Amino acid sequence: MTKHTAVSVLVAGAVASLAAAQPTEILVQQDYMSSGFFQSDYLRGEEAGSNRATNRATSTEIFGVTGETAYFAFGFDPLAFSGPVEQAVFRVENISTGFFPDVDPTNPAEISLHSLTADPLTAVDQDLAAGPGSWLDFRDTQITTASILSTTTIDGFGVFEWDITDLVNEWIANGDSNFAYTLGTSALLDPDGGAAVAFVNSSFGGLTGEQITARIAIIPAPGSIALLGLTGLVAGRRRR
Repeated sequence: MTKHTAVSVLVAGAVASLAAAQPTEILVQQDYMSSGFFQSDYLRGEEAGSNRATNRATSTEIFGVTGETAYFAFGFDPLAFSGPVEQAVFRVENISTGFFPDVDPTNPAEISLHSLTADPLTAVDQDLAAGPGSWLDFRDTQITTASILSTTTIDGFGVFEWDITDLVNEWIANGDSNFAYTLGTSALLDPDGGAAVAFVNSSFGGLTGEQITARIAIIPAPGSIALLGLTGLVAGRRRR
């Protein structure tokens, strides 16, 4: 085999590896929210054809009422991955709350993403207002500073993202034995209080297809660096 042929084979292999390593998106399976403003059915928004356009995340207390928490559940399959991924980010579109003052550059919100050890829809009695098994008990024990994965400043409308690489690699390594395939939100690190944002609800009956619903974008182990190196090698040989 000539050197040129060997290099061509390596390049072909690298191209195939790169093609297999293209970013993958996992769309949210169910998203919903809890709120101190609800007087019954304390988790809302997950129903098909929901009339809730958004799921909100606010400060722990807002307007003197227990705050709101948005949750995002995924049908994640760890067996679809052969090993750790290079990067994984959670993305979702932020739109007007229609209820609280909206964020802008002069009124940003520090919104954190949290890992959870249980699925809220399984762990929470949706008709229970307080006490063990309630939405409030779940929020107070799961949405803590210790469970924060990353925090992003939201200062307007559009798509924002949070890095969750370590959590996704934990999912791949151990399945859901340590963490549910569900994420929570908070404004625990917001310095001013009174933070409020609204994320597009994937179950909203009025979606037009233009909105960006929640998803996880995963970039597998890199093949591009090797490809670039080999391409340069081929180009160099051709110039000689």
